Amino acid sequence: MRRGTIQKPKTITEEELKEKLMQHYGRGVDREMVKTEIKNSHGTVGSVLYSLDGSPPKGYVLFVPQIRQLSLYDAHGKRFRIIREVYEIE
Repeated sequence: MRRGTIQKPKTITEEELKEKLMQHYGRGVDREMVKTEIKNSHGTVGSVLYSLDGSPPKGYVLFVPQIRQLSLYDAHGKRFRIIREVYEIE
């Protein structure tokens, strides 16, 4: 993206997130996605962590609403994608 370019605000669904993790994981088994909201000291949601069910979990998504950023991680905790300007997850 070029500096100064205005991006359209994004909304992404939980199903789309699950699909991105499943594609990266590369297995045909459908897995459940677990959502955990983490509250900050003010009592509001500071971040939301999604994990793709498994033992250990097969992937993670970290959403930080204040900076409007999603980070996708593999099963080893290595980030493989950043999605910016995400305003909400449906």
